[in-house]
Amino acid sequence: MATAVPVLSFSSLSFSLTSKSSKPSSPLPPTILITPITPCGCNRFSSLTPSRALSASSSTAASSKPVVGSVQESLGKLKDFRWKDLWSMNSWVVRDYYRLVSSVNALEPDIVSLSDEQLRGKTEEFRLRLSNGETLADIQADAFAVVREAARRKLGMRHFDVQIIGGAVLHDGCIAEMKTGEGKTLVSTLAAYLNALTGNGVHVVTVNDYLAQRDADWMGRIHRFLGLSVGLIQSGMNAGERRSSYSCDITYSNNSELGFDYLRDNLSGSKAKLVMRWPKPFHFAIVDEVDSVLIDEGRNPLLISGEASKDAERYPVAAKVAEILLQGIHYTVELKDNSVDLTEDGVALAEMVLETNDLWDENDPWARFLMNALKAKEFYRLDVQYIIRNGRALIINELTGRVEEKRRWSDGIHQAVEAKEGLQIQADSVVVAQITYQSLFKLYPKLSGMTGTAMTEEKEFLKMFQVPVIEIPTNLPNIRKDFPIQAFATARGKWEHVREEVEYMFRLGRPVLVGTTRKFHTMFLMQGPSMLQGKLTLSHKLAENTQ
Repeated sequence: MATAVPVLSFSSLSFSLTSKSSKPSSPLPPTILITPITPCGCNRFSSLTPSRALSASSSTAASSKPVVGSVQESLGKLKDFRWKDLWSMNSWVVRDYYRLVSSVNALEPDIVSLSDEQLRGKTEEFRLRLSNGETLADIQADAFAVVREAARRKLGMRHFDVQIIGGAVLHDGCIAEMKTGEGKTLVSTLAAYLNALTGNGVHVVTVNDYLAQRDADWMGRIHRFLGLSVGLIQSGMNAGERRSSYSCDITYSNNSELGFDYLRDNLSGSKAKLVMRWPKPFHFAIVDEVDSVLIDEGRNPLLISGEASKDAERYPVAAKVAEILLQGIHYTVELKDNSVDLTEDGVALAEMVLETNDLWDENDPWARFLMNALKAKEFYRLDVQYIIRNGRALIINELTGRVEEKRRWSDGIHQAVEAKEGLQIQADSVVVAQITYQSLFKLYPKLSGMTGTAMTEEKEFLKMFQVPVIEIPTNLPNIRKDFPIQAFATARGKWEHVREEVEYMFRLGRPVLVGTTRKFHTMFLMQGPSMLQGKLTLSHKLAENTQ
């Protein structure tokens, strides 16, 4: 007796793959059939329709042609099918969210028929339902349908089904990875509105003041239309304005302002000076560009400093001594941890020049100042780590390339840099309060985020924050072709390749914007072919003038 071998048959995919519905289809096929094939050459297919049924009494020759044609047709329709979706956990999670999408879509006709006043009254209705014991999960579909209609009326934008999924992912305390242009800003309104109904406050966190103000003005129109209060935190605001903004249902802020407000509240001497919602200032946060905030800059500390010693006159002297000391003879450099060590010859020469018997003498300490002067000499370079503007040494953020006027290096490093450049030495300082972004956002009982590049840091998010990353499908099939990341053995090789690409695009007549985080990278590109020098020089000058 012949033994039947099970194989996968995708004949049931024909409807899903050829459907012309405007609604995004699920990334997985509806069914996968198991079809036995016998070694004797008699193929037996499950009878989905009478027209497809094959008679068992038909000869092998007679049935082979329609069988082969059917298989070829099915395989042709599977060209765009991604096999990894069969065992991808992300695909199954997204598939499950479509149940919520169906509920929201079913409510849409009734919501559309409401007047503006009736739509606005839904907010109080939801709050009443919550006070009567219902949960956010009970009103989620209704709330999302209301926000979708409010966005259509106030902004002329209706949330796509995949954006409904993105909002649900944020509400569930996950990170939504959405491709560029898929509308992350609009997605945030769904989760922000739903969680603001509890009255505990929602923080929508962006990376700078401009985006915070833009989103508060733009997306805030939806929330204000529905009866919620919207606050905005900007640099330069006084305590009263900050207190008023934090008391709103939804508050837009950038990450640094949020962190410094928390630190200042912890240093506050009286309750009247607090600006955040105490004793529970944190409830739910939606972090835009979450990989940049929590991973790239996650360990950068936010510091509040106070004046310490008044040894400013020692820094210029130490800088002069550092100039006469030679690397390899008087001191050694460890690039791995940015440290320097004096040799015996270096100690002897420094003590002679400074006219002291011991660099580490507690009554006449010179060691700390000399070490900082050597670090400033070896590790802190002009136009790379800092620039000089209006007589001040300003730090350059190496991740973004932006100048950060309010930041200063601690432990006397900034004063050593000022002394090296011959600038006025500002008072030394000690850290009185500090916190990293990672520690700050761990204080939120519920944390979510959105970005276009989160899957690469998926393990870090799970390990440090216990927050999973969900990849949201695009609303329409992606026609862009993404090439793999190119790695180079040296930085010079990388920038030479960039220069060649710029030249190629220039010859095609395409404008190219090259963003660099360091000035000497731009200078390197300017040394390229003569046909590009004029263009790059003009762009470089324009960039410098707008800094």
